[in-house]
Amino acid sequence: MHRALAPLALLALLAVACGGSGSKEQEPPKTPEETAERFLSLWKERKYNEMYDLVSSEAKLNIAGDKFVERYEAITDEATITDLDFQLNPSPSPGGAVQAYTITLHTAFFGDIAQDNSMSLLQEQIPQPTTAEDKEPKTRKEWRIKWQPSLVFKELDDRSLVHFFTRVPRRGGIYDRNGKELGIDGSVAVIGIVKDFITDPEATIARLTQASGLPEPEIRAKVQHNQPSYYFIPVKTLPYGAPPEEVQKYRDMVDLGVVVREETQRVYPNGASAAHIVGYMTEITEDQLKDLRPKGFDAGDKIGAFGLEGSMNDVLAGERGGLLATITPEGSIARQIAEKPAVAGKDIQLTIDINVQKKTEAELGERVGSIVVMDPRDNAILALASFPRFDPNAFIRGLSPEEFAAISNDPRQPFLHRPLLATFPTGSVFKVVTLAAGVEKGGFTTSSSIHCPPVWTGLGEQFAQKNWQTVDRGYLTPAEGLMASCNPVFFELAKGADEHDEYALPNMARSFGFGNLTGIKGLQEAAGIVPDPKWKQDNIGEPWYRGDAVNMGIGQGFVTATPLQIANAYSAISATGVLRKPLLIRKISELGGTLSQDFQAEVVNPLPVSPDTLDAIRQGLGLVIHSAGGTSSQQWVGSSVDAAGKSGTAEDIGFGANHVFFVAYANRSEPSVLALAALETGESGSREAAPMIRNILEAYLAGALVSQP
Repeated sequence: MHRALAPLALLALLAVACGGSGSKEQEPPKTPEETAERFLSLWKERKYNEMYDLVSSEAKLNIAGDKFVERYEAITDEATITDLDFQLNPSPSPGGAVQAYTITLHTAFFGDIAQDNSMSLLQEQIPQPTTAEDKEPKTRKEWRIKWQPSLVFKELDDRSLVHFFTRVPRRGGIYDRNGKELGIDGSVAVIGIVKDFITDPEATIARLTQASGLPEPEIRAKVQHNQPSYYFIPVKTLPYGAPPEEVQKYRDMVDLGVVVREETQRVYPNGASAAHIVGYMTEITEDQLKDLRPKGFDAGDKIGAFGLEGSMNDVLAGERGGLLATITPEGSIARQIAEKPAVAGKDIQLTIDINVQKKTEAELGERVGSIVVMDPRDNAILALASFPRFDPNAFIRGLSPEEFAAISNDPRQPFLHRPLLATFPTGSVFKVVTLAAGVEKGGFTTSSSIHCPPVWTGLGEQFAQKNWQTVDRGYLTPAEGLMASCNPVFFELAKGADEHDEYALPNMARSFGFGNLTGIKGLQEAAGIVPDPKWKQDNIGEPWYRGDAVNMGIGQGFVTATPLQIANAYSAISATGVLRKPLLIRKISELGGTLSQDFQAEVVNPLPVSPDTLDAIRQGLGLVIHSAGGTSSQQWVGSSVDAAGKSGTAEDIGFGANHVFFVAYANRSEPSVLALAALETGESGSREAAPMIRNILEAYLAGALVSQP
């Protein structure tokens, strides 16, 4: 090993002794052209200290080396310069003292800024290294650059600075289907004081305390502040749409030093209503600023952070414009360098009806859970209620750390958008899938007669399963099984499908939209779980048993879904027999109402069932409400609507409580509205969730929600 290395070491020593690569200093440029090229190359490499070495002695008297470096770094940052390219141009007198060139500055914000420029050069005696034997200092003539600020930008001079003026465009608004405001840039009145205008501090404190309703110590602290006396000190921001007389009472206090300013803020006129859908804005973080600064953002700016405000931020925000210019020491614009026009944000119109949303939230009350309301004709979302909620306006005015912690640490998870993100076992609302799989794949027909005993022993006595009722309901068709929500009927249907193909029931569930994202645009959602033999082996490490299919047949076991997935499946059942993506965003428009994009619900797949099977499912859902033997008939007695629906109660041992559901659509002959309630804890979907759904459907079809302001 040592013998092998010896020649290599010798070669290395020889290379060093001979001044090998990397050890020789770069030769100084010999001509004006070489000097200019060296200077511009160093600029491209951002070697500002070495650039300064090529600056003339006279120019160095006007700017120190550290200031030279700072200026180039500051301009690079301010102008968002990422790189540059240059080309030397023929000079009037080759070899002379002026070198022309074209430089292209590549910027993150303004794009390319190309300028034709020139630099003046001169020859100077430059001291050279000396040795002990040298009796006199050595010098050599070298070319140096008569540097001036205009070599950075032609428009720059000794007095001016480079400044980036950001132009923030109008942020688009979010509106409901009828054009009602959900999230907009609105003008609000900000009440404040200016100390210079106050002649009687005690009178100001007394009047402002009485008018604002704020604590006297808080007002006193504002009046007695230690900021410069000409500062405007905000005291209170009035709500968007405050009555003119409310604003006027503060304007009438002008002699007390009270000042009213109109400011544009992001406003959510409906408060907590639809908060999870609309979302909110927050100040950008330091990490976000690294990416956003080149786009014209600065510390303290706000961006969408949740809901549609977050996911559609780029659409709503548009593109910031800007002006790169030189400014005088007094702050006025001297000369323009580059400009990029701002692009206004676009408006987003939703399929949500804020009146239906508020009615739905009122019905949900303070039950932890969610309600989904859809129009099955076009698969549009009318409402997505979730409780608990939050007020997005709080994020605009600014939450204290304590307030944010209280919301974040609430065990009920106010930020969780339950219609799309809460996944639970589905219970009996899943039985429509089992009916479809049993009839289409399990050897049953829509007229098959299936026994509904109190105890089912289809997998053997040792695996006996109880029905939720203790009476023998006799023999039922699949549709009648839905009516009675008879577990043994669906045990048999699931067993038959699984005997035919272990993937028959899971695949049918997926064709109804379970186990996959619904594809709703603009909001985050969960996919839920549809178990099958491969999933169980991969995730549980166990083989698939027939009991897994039987358990899944009544919406128990490993299967989970979101409320939106369930509602979307029933929307397909109720109207078209085709699974579609839920429609939330109706259109995106340019400023002024010009239509930019119009959206419709996209087809996912037709339900893989025959017309006869689909009719049997619909018949069973109708019997749930209209037959004396239906599980929810009592809750719909005397209803003004002709509805069909299904209840569900799901056991969830891991969660520690049952989940209850009720889904219904109306009217049966021509469904135009569908609603699903999912309560996180409960005992009976029929008793607890069905009344909520009945009230919503009746109010909607009676037109009671349309006339509300």
